[in-house]
Amino acid sequence: MTFTLTLDQVEPRDRDRVGGKGYALSRMAREGLPVPGALLIDEEAYRHFIRRTGIGESIALEINRKIADQMRWEELWDAALRIRNLFLRTPLPDEIREELAREIESRFRGLSVVVRSSAPGEDSAKASFAGLHESFVNVRGTEAILDHVRLVWASLWSDGALLYRKELGLDIATSTMAVIVQEIVAGECSGVAFSVSPDNPARSVIEAVHGLNQGLVDGTVEPDRWTLDRKTAQILSHQPASRQKAVFASASGVETLPLPAARAQLPPLAPEEVVRIFEAALKLERFFGSPQDMEWTIRNGALYILQARPVTAGDPSGGGDPRAWNLTLKRSFENLKALREEVEGRWIPAMIIEGDSLAAIEMDSLSDEQIADEIERRQRLFRKWNDIYYATFIPLAHGIRLFGQTYNDALRPADPYEFMDLLGGTEMIGLERNRVLGRMAGRIRSNPRLAASIRQGSFAGLDAGFDEDLEHFSRQFGDLGCGTERCFSGHDALVGLLLRMAE
Repeated sequence: MTFTLTLDQVEPRDRDRVGGKGYALSRMAREGLPVPGALLIDEEAYRHFIRRTGIGESIALEINRKIADQMRWEELWDAALRIRNLFLRTPLPDEIREELAREIESRFRGLSVVVRSSAPGEDSAKASFAGLHESFVNVRGTEAILDHVRLVWASLWSDGALLYRKELGLDIATSTMAVIVQEIVAGECSGVAFSVSPDNPARSVIEAVHGLNQGLVDGTVEPDRWTLDRKTAQILSHQPASRQKAVFASASGVETLPLPAARAQLPPLAPEEVVRIFEAALKLERFFGSPQDMEWTIRNGALYILQARPVTAGDPSGGGDPRAWNLTLKRSFENLKALREEVEGRWIPAMIIEGDSLAAIEMDSLSDEQIADEIERRQRLFRKWNDIYYATFIPLAHGIRLFGQTYNDALRPADPYEFMDLLGGTEMIGLERNRVLGRMAGRIRSNPRLAASIRQGSFAGLDAGFDEDLEHFSRQFGDLGCGTERCFSGHDALVGLLLRMAE
């Protein structure tokens, strides 16, 4: 049994065998287009793996625990985490391992590669599910490549794929995954080209970044953007990016580095290169018979086409589908670091200032008309901060997903939740909050006059520092009454708790 094909071995009948991306690469290579060398691992390798190891039954158990439409996002992520760990901990059967290792060693020894997904039907003109399945950049060494092949297989059952399992037709009996192992071309600049703009059929769009494409794909690096007239190839507009950083190959994969000032001043592409890429995208459109989304890179002046797929008529992010927001929570490490700086340096200080300004308003002194205006203003502020919360705070909190995934990928524990033990061993904010509560309760306990005054609803003048302690606690730890009917009722909930603790 043979599990691999080279690009020149693929025939039209092999389309489902090697998946949409793999088949497109083989067609471009046969046409003589500048495509990096690649080895295609067919979908039968995946089928054989889950049959021989028996993990197909485990996957079926995970995805059928509950009716798909009734599963919360967290439940889907849990299932995907367990499946991913299962793939990593299950060795390849000898017959698969021997062939893959032999072919990988003979073609990529000493070279770095990209390991990409190529699921049958993954890229079609009807709908795009790009990003649901994983690709890995700058992988080096036979063992590392084999590990990442299994991770690509596991991504067939990623949390994003499970969200869209109905649209994808995900089924343990029929769903498969082919894999592309492709020599990496570390270009000086990279990007994507849409032979037809998704927004305007008379235009083409080209986006480019310095370094590798990874930064553009995961949103870490903002691209320069050119719009061209499809008929004349004239550049109609150029939207430059800030060009502060770029993604480059490193010993451990890829890393994001600051761009030297001299390079940051220059766009990734000269005008003649923009036109050259446009012409390549147009050639692909004519070749495939439909508008194309082309991923490319330029090294030493040579243009390479990394992959191509149809420009889609629709995608999972459209139509107000709430599932699409869940997909945006998956961020790169670099993106999470930037989010942390934004949250800590910008939004938290702004929240404190806004809260202080609201607290300073004496509502009792306002007229009915002024109160109505103030209510409307506060509703606008709520919507503003709610949007900021969903756009920045929640994605930052979901950084724990990346931590858990990284931990499991590196150590492959029997328990996929072992990483939680590390979090439990840290100094948590709840411990500090409880210590502060204990000190404040002790203050009440040691001062009978203060305790009696508080029970009567007043403590002003008896202990000047106690009121300050209450304000400081609320600033640092929030309103303990929120989540109950006592939310926004001053310090009532906190004082009631302190009295119970003091007793």
